[in-house]
Amino acid sequence: MITSTLSQLHWYKVISPNFEKAINYVLTTDFSAMDLGKYPIDGEEVFAIVNEYTTKPPSECTAESHQDYADIQIIINGAERFGYVPLIDQPASTPYNPDKDYALYDLPEDSFNYITLPAGQFIIFFPSDIHLPELFQHQPDLVKKVVVKVGL
Repeated sequence: MITSTLSQLHWYKVISPNFEKAINYVLTTDFSAMDLGKYPIDGEEVFAIVNEYTTKPPSECTAESHQDYADIQIIINGAERFGYVPLIDQPASTPYNPDKDYALYDLPEDSFNYITLPAGQFIIFFPSDIHLPELFQHQPDLVKKVVVKVGL
């Protein structure tokens, strides 16, 4: 897991050619004006999903991990709290679905580390990370977020 401000995102282009494509796209795109939906960057290797929702309590959210993609999650409007824990040997409550690239986890709230990101910040989750997105910090907040899926 990596997190920082968008002004620091350029440092992570060196991870892979797909990360470079994804980050170049992020740094040259005005997501605030984009409609919700899926946007191809490099076919199914790199694409962006723009979504909007109201954040929720942990009891209404589901922890997940991926195998084929890393997520670059960028907060455009609002603030979102994330839970994070390294994927070690936790059993999935829903086994990995290769068509949708996720496994789901039912973990106790106190097993996570938490971070809240305001607009203008990003977080990157890798296949070695279990993450719990869409959480509110103190009360529900309307969030516009972009998730860039980066093929590994």
